[in-house]
Amino acid sequence: MKGIVFVKFNEFVEELWGEEFWDTLLDEAQLSSEGIYTTVGTYDDEELFTLIGLVVEQKNISPKDAQFAFGKWVFKELLNAAPAGAHNFKDVFEFLHAVQDFIHVEVKKLNPDALLPEFEFLSETPNTLTFLYQSPRNLCYFCEGIVHGLAEHTGQTVEVSQTECQHQGDSRCVMEVVKV
Repeated sequence: MKGIVFVKFNEFVEELWGEEFWDTLLDEAQLSSEGIYTTVGTYDDEELFTLIGLVVEQKNISPKDAQFAFGKWVFKELLNAAPAGAHNFKDVFEFLHAVQDFIHVEVKKLNPDALLPEFEFLSETPNTLTFLYQSPRNLCYFCEGIVHGLAEHTGQTVEVSQTECQHQGDSRCVMEVVKV
């Protein structure tokens, strides 16, 4: 996983619970990187899962809530790092299409080894967009949070649900985003 995610997770944890809590997580996690991250580095996915697991344990919250909160928080941070042109999209659905068709394409040009989630759009009406979220990392709750952060950015209100979810025993994750 790219280092920007780890750097932003560090900032997220410190903003919510302080630097001492971050240091406690690193001490308990005993990561091979020792928690020393750069935005351009690449790190083992398991390090993020370990850190999220420790937050879940220490703060007595669910993995879903932890991933969702980080996703919602990190949207604005990822937008700031997004390729030129990513700021032009003012609608949630338009932006989600742009993630697949433009933003991830540009990210891959800069980082060919980046393992990015893919969206397969299944259906769309003026108020509902349904898509298949595909990622070997299974961070669908993180994706839900990002969609909510995106909605805040565009000034729209959405409801996000998963009609299918691998964490619930389904073979895939299907998200439905409804503008309300």
